[in-house]
Amino acid sequence: MIVELKTYTTYVGKTAEFVRLYEEKGLPIQQPVQGDLLGMYQTEFGPVNQVILLWRYADEADRRARRTALMEVPEWRAFLGEAAPLVQSEDNRLLVPTPASP
Repeated sequence: MIVELKTYTTYVGKTAEFVRLYEEKGLPIQQPVQGDLLGMYQTEFGPVNQVILLWRYADEADRRARRTALMEVPEWRAFLGEAAPLVQSEDNRLLVPTPASP
């Protein structure tokens, strides 16, 4: 199992709008294709204009297949165009569990 940590940094003052748009339009399209959302979080301290999503996959091939399938969904591509003006940057990390991980 791997976890993708995806961080969206929004423009100042746009985090609430991005969260609302993502919850109302993005997730209903994304979740059936991409699968196992572990959580969606908003930063409270540090860079306060960030939204973090954690997605679980069986392995890198599973992630690649799901991401490829998602990009083939026209509604997802339309959502990306709608959300893009709110996002300053995006960062992805793949987390691999250590032996001590439950």
